Amino acid sequence: MLEVQNHTELISVSSLVASRFIEALSLQSTAYCILTGYDDLPQSFDSDIDFMVGAQDFEHVPEWIASIAQQTGTQLFQAIPHECTARAFRLAHVEASKITFIQPDSCSDYRHFGRLWLRSEEILGARRLHPKGFWIPSAQHEFLYYLVKRLNKRDFKPEHGDRISRLYREAPENCHKLLRRFWSEKNATAIATMADTGDWQPLIQGIEPFRQDMMEHSAENLAARAFSFWKNLGHTLDRVVHPTGGCIAFIGPDGCGKSSVIEAVVREFTPAFPKITRFHMRPGMLPGRTKPGATVTDPHGKPARSGVASAAKMAYLAFDYCAGFAARVWPAMMRTGLVVFDRYFYDILVDPKRVRYGGPRWFLKLMTAVLPSPELVILLNAPPEVLWSRKQEVPFEEVMRQQQAYLALARKLKNVAVIDAAQPLPSVVHDVVEAIVFHYSARTSSRLQLKGK
Repeated sequence: MLEVQNHTELISVSSLVASRFIEALSLQSTAYCILTGYDDLPQSFDSDIDFMVGAQDFEHVPEWIASIAQQTGTQLFQAIPHECTARAFRLAHVEASKITFIQPDSCSDYRHFGRLWLRSEEILGARRLHPKGFWIPSAQHEFLYYLVKRLNKRDFKPEHGDRISRLYREAPENCHKLLRRFWSEKNATAIATMADTGDWQPLIQGIEPFRQDMMEHSAENLAARAFSFWKNLGHTLDRVVHPTGGCIAFIGPDGCGKSSVIEAVVREFTPAFPKITRFHMRPGMLPGRTKPGATVTDPHGKPARSGVASAAKMAYLAFDYCAGFAARVWPAMMRTGLVVFDRYFYDILVDPKRVRYGGPRWFLKLMTAVLPSPELVILLNAPPEVLWSRKQEVPFEEVMRQQQAYLALARKLKNVAVIDAAQPLPSVVHDVVEAIVFHYSARTSSRLQLKGK
């Protein structure tokens, strides 16, 4: 019964956001249209709400979305500029330990894979009013929009063809005119025949010739393509400098419940990131003797290495972190991926015996200062008695020391959230989810320069 209730609450939040979203577009935009997935709005929708506005309105969309978040009790979690004229947003709503994402996706000119296909003036100039009172594209423009998207993604299934055929039959002559703009006469006629009959097997079985023909007939001449090249280059550089993904490290003493919390967090944030990558302690660019995730029953059982051997071990780890961030972590973040570390170098600073470190402590502090840092650190903290009751692999006095050392470390780190891990697991997960949403919402607000949002 509780699961059904939570599901209903999430649907109602999504409907509220959709209603406020349509109101904002109607009141604040010069012209707009909802490009696709509009039939069941505002009551329900699949996942995204794709919409188009003019170039001037496009600059104000972040302010509108932030205002909608305030009105609906959600948070503007992400803003992802996936094209130089398109930006997707994710609003997050946390309920208990569950999270839902509502995803408005905005554009001005319709670009896909860096190519211009349709200008906003053309689509907005031919838009039509849906019976529910909001604006949608003409049948021919939605027909082309969806067809180009499916071919660009090389993902065309019979259900996609059914939808495109329905749109074609609403305005066959206008659709055929657009086909001749982007395909040779032979391929345009073939697509029109498939759209009219509903038999898309020739395209499904041989999509590449149709895609290549389309790519050669995009809406830009040579000069416009050169200009777009520089715009796309600037867009790519911005994604490099300001990656849209994230990097989170979970730290804490044995018994704090990191594994269970990480499993739950990965599950909850999977809809927000195309890929979530997990590392244990380090990125793993270099081989190690200990298998990642291996159970350690006696972390202090082996003697410490010599000072020279300890320094060599730390240098080995330093290279792994630096090379791993360059080759694995940062590229994943650039592609809107989430990287999660189960333990980090900070754990070595608190418990050097675990890695048999026998060198000076100042060297570990120096390493901590120069190594790349995660964007957010989650410290799972609990009273020593609770930690000891869960795991007794080191003496109780050592548990007490580590717990205090982690808290002292947290006071020195930036972007750290200390979570009470003595709570029941759902409560811990809820607090961690809220901390992550708060952090990335603040990052999004800062990047969009949304003062007071």
